Amino acid sequence: MSGISLLAIAKAAVFGGILFWLGRVSSTTGQKVIRDQEAIDIQTRELAAKALEVAVFAVVGLLLLNILGLDLTALAVFGGALGVGLGFGLQQIASNFISGIILLLERSLKIGDYIELDDGKAGTLKQMNMRSSILATFDGKEIMVPNDKFITERFTNWTHEDPRQRYEVVFTVTYATDLHAVPPLIGKAVAEHPQVLAVPEVPLVELREFGEKGAVFAVGFWVTGIDEGKNRFISDIRFRIWDALKGAGITMPAG
Repeated sequence: MSGISLLAIAKAAVFGGILFWLGRVSSTTGQKVIRDQEAIDIQTRELAAKALEVAVFAVVGLLLLNILGLDLTALAVFGGALGVGLGFGLQQIASNFISGIILLLERSLKIGDYIELDDGKAGTLKQMNMRSSILATFDGKEIMVPNDKFITERFTNWTHEDPRQRYEVVFTVTYATDLHAVPPLIGKAVAEHPQVLAVPEVPLVELREFGEKGAVFAVGFWVTGIDEGKNRFISDIRFRIWDALKGAGITMPAG
């Protein structure tokens, strides 16, 4: 009996290694082919790629059982043991896998979305795998996020359906300023920035409050994308505000 057991283990190790290697190569190649089909929308491609991965390894598992000569009774025992394992040790893995399927089906996320997690971590969704998704940050890092986090926790999808975002820049001018002259001056300067949009709204300048050292204004404007990486514009807007105020002889309070 021990000899048969050792033989079974040896067969499982050899054939299992070969089959799973072939399965991995086939799955990776097939997923690449699917993801290269640009005529199909990206969510459908990801769902098809995930379905292919599951199907390939299901076939590999069945082939391995067939090679080992296991009958249905042994398969039922194995299935029962697997069920117990999923109920205890593999619960989180199963949860992440099912969460990934749900995310792809409901299309709440797609590759290229800019995601901010509730804990402050943020990045562009680069890849959705069976157990986790990858967020690529603008400083070259990759954040591995378990799929069930997108189901059970709050997150912000900045660019899901509309890549346009509204930003504000706050600035202060001295009380010696003609305050009525500030909104048209700054609105025009900001509107001339090449990344600032006229739709859904042109730059809007508001007098927010009368501070201790001066009048506090805020200019709100719309742009496409996030102020990160190569797409930085907040600094440019501040320079434009400074140049416009300086050109008009308007000073900002010190300190």
